[in-house]
Amino acid sequence: IALLMLAKDLLIAVIVSVYLLARKDIFSAQAKKIVYSVCETRWADLIVEEVRNAYRIMSGFINDKLLDSLIIGIIALVCCNLFNFSYPALLAVIIGVTNVIPFFGPFIGAIPCALLILIISPIQCVYFVIFILVLQQFDGNILGPKILGDSTGLSSFWVLFSILLFGGLLGFVGMIIGVPAFAVIYRLVSAYVSNNLKKKDL
Repeated sequence: IALLMLAKDLLIAVIVSVYLLARKDIFSAQAKKIVYSVCETRWADLIVEEVRNAYRIMSGFINDKLLDSLIIGIIALVCCNLFNFSYPALLAVIIGVTNVIPFFGPFIGAIPCALLILIISPIQCVYFVIFILVLQQFDGNILGPKILGDSTGLSSFWVLFSILLFGGLLGFVGMIIGVPAFAVIYRLVSAYVSNNLKKKDL
């Protein structure tokens, strides 16, 4: 029953997503009209600009992170086959999916994979842990910065803080969207503080 409910939710999510993507321009124009009809022009311009910035940060981060995770998943699949680890496709999928979560993702994915290999071969488990550590260093220091760059504008402390905060509030989904969501909040607060300081200087 749980699997059927999950399949139903996934199907509904896909249908709604396709519908929203197909009509996003219409919805965007309608939302813009509502904002300008309710707010003054200067406030409406500010809201529209901030929404555009939020969309740029969220979509840019998520798209780049999905690409990064896909590459890591492919590398994991190739290496798991080369090292003759058991269930290479399953390991690669788990590693790739959990890699979407910044900072904690590789370790979250490595734990169940390592336990699975440990049941079959303890020595292979040791090799797998070493492989994950190398892969995480490669992703964190070379591949990730190359793809993501500084798309969020957050320091490592705020990245860690946002993952813990949103992960505690929303679970797995919160850990995925926490960084871009907090980046939007951080930008709004920074802009508000900067504007207040400028007014006081004047």
